[in-house]
Amino acid sequence: MSETALTLPLARPPGMVAGAERPVEGAWSWLLARGLAAGGALRRRRAFAAARQAAALAAEFQALDDAALAAETTRLAGALRRQGLLHGHVVRALALVREATRRERGLTPFLNQLAGGHALLHGAVIEMDTGEGKTLTALVGAAIFGLAGRAVHVVTSNDYLAERDAATLRPVLERLGLSVGLVIHGVEPADRRRAYLSDITFVSNKEVAFDHLRDRLLAGDPVGDPTLALKARRVLARADDPNQPVQRCLDVAIIDEVDSVLVDDAGTPLLISSAEGAPLPAEVPPRALDLARLLEQRRHYSIDGHGIGIELTPLGERQVAEAVQGLPGDWAVRVRRNEIMRAALTALHRLEKDRHYIVRDGKVVIVDENTGRTMPDRFWAQDLQQMVEAKEGCEPSGQRRSLASISFQRFFRRYATLAGMSGTVAEVSVELARVYGLKPTRIPRRLPLRRVSPPPVLLPDRDALWAHAAGAAAACQRRGQPVLLGVRTVAEAERASLALGRAGVVHVVLSAAQDAGEAEIIARAGQNGAVTIATNMAGRGTDILLAPGVAELGGLVVMLSERHDSRRVDRQLMGRCARQGDPGLALELLSEQDRVLALADPWWRRLARWPGLRRWATIRAFDQAQARGEAEHARRRLDLVKRDDQMHKLLGFAGGLD
Repeated sequence: MSETALTLPLARPPGMVAGAERPVEGAWSWLLARGLAAGGALRRRRAFAAARQAAALAAEFQALDDAALAAETTRLAGALRRQGLLHGHVVRALALVREATRRERGLTPFLNQLAGGHALLHGAVIEMDTGEGKTLTALVGAAIFGLAGRAVHVVTSNDYLAERDAATLRPVLERLGLSVGLVIHGVEPADRRRAYLSDITFVSNKEVAFDHLRDRLLAGDPVGDPTLALKARRVLARADDPNQPVQRCLDVAIIDEVDSVLVDDAGTPLLISSAEGAPLPAEVPPRALDLARLLEQRRHYSIDGHGIGIELTPLGERQVAEAVQGLPGDWAVRVRRNEIMRAALTALHRLEKDRHYIVRDGKVVIVDENTGRTMPDRFWAQDLQQMVEAKEGCEPSGQRRSLASISFQRFFRRYATLAGMSGTVAEVSVELARVYGLKPTRIPRRLPLRRVSPPPVLLPDRDALWAHAAGAAAACQRRGQPVLLGVRTVAEAERASLALGRAGVVHVVLSAAQDAGEAEIIARAGQNGAVTIATNMAGRGTDILLAPGVAELGGLVVMLSERHDSRRVDRQLMGRCARQGDPGLALELLSEQDRVLALADPWWRRLARWPGLRRWATIRAFDQAQARGEAEHARRRLDLVKRDDQMHKLLGFAGGLD
């Protein structure tokens, strides 16, 4: 039995046209966005008012010795458990956590961190800029929830961050009388039970979801909602009983990098599966790929404007049927024949080596486009995995049978209270509110922003772009100023490395093909003269600290070499510089050959042919292409939620469906 995060190409609902507008939906989203912004402003004022009141109690709490502080902790925890999160109790709890942090870590949470923690207590998703201290903000919210008797899961996007945050925050939480658990890959079931029985549990999104699935399999409930019996067993669970669920409940989740977990990974189904049966007959994938190479786009198959959905045309179906006439097995069944050909066309025309996957040790390893990280425990659905393996000459993998499955969307909506943090929330605030009930709240920077962001540099092609980037990086390295060069794919990382090498720039490459020690490489990117090439989201959650003297040189230089489909991801990269009042420079290098421009309306490209309008129209085309891409992906995620909910209601008599 194995665990996988199944990567599926999102299918468009029947009848939906690529890029089709929904006027009513758009108007509703606009109104909702305005309402959320107004509510966020009100929550921000209340949060900062509470933070200032807590800061005013600093002298009172500093005057307490350790014994008196422990007594106040016990008294306040009792009040919170009896009466809930009343304003007066919360203010004193903020002051208590502030003082405990000062004594244990030598750090005093700033007003914006206290305000952020206050907002988390009210189910907010807060936007705090990179470097503003989201770790301490999560501490404030988690500690007060824990004092109130709630079972808290602090959810991160990977094991490294979970382990780091648990080690950093454990002394403060234990001073407050709260037990701390850590769940990462490889932890034994008995230790997982003990971790989940703790007041505060640090865990990655994947581990917490798979533990939920394993518990349901243990209860004989692989597809439905938790039964009353399973809930009772969770309440009574003991760490030394191997027949009990490992999780006690899904009460409070505070999610770090919430947009990565709840948006980028939203539609990824998590599966526990077992090997079942042999792969497709050895001759099927090569034959399908050979047939697919003979088919012509628009005549035999169509690809939607976003390169996601591929469908055979009626002519294409007839062409394939004639080519395989008389062949046995799957080829003789129309539905299976079309499925195989869609998989072959997708493998050829949608999935690119060193962008969507890499080949490592003779195996196809999927790459997460949003983070640039490899995902060795994921595979594509149905026949697609074997088509890509045949395309790359790798050994075929076998078929698998799903034992239990759930999506991140459905799983995280099962928590009684959900809150989260990220540096980029604004673009997805409506979606987070509609799907998860999260309330967006912007927490402003503690110090003024000193980032310099000149207008984008527009270059004719990728070769010119890399020549320009290499020259700029060489100049920065000569004066000792560090550079972080963001790329989207492994292939582009290699092109960038070649260009920098020709220019004599000493550099480090961090991509999906070389991802060991990701956080350590990113953390060193602020050293004098360091030049680091990294996929846009590599090392997310890791601060880049400037070496002594770097601030005087202008701080970290971030170069964006290609826009992502989502502007939110670009903002994450640019947010790597100018943290905590440091100076920084964010450069955008854009090529007229960038693939994102394919999403723009053709008339923008026609307008760009006019010499006087070339630069303006091309940059507007980038903006419009990103807006269309974001809207399309958001619509697909919302459609998945709606179809999931509808199916769950239809099959309610059977316990639901994940």
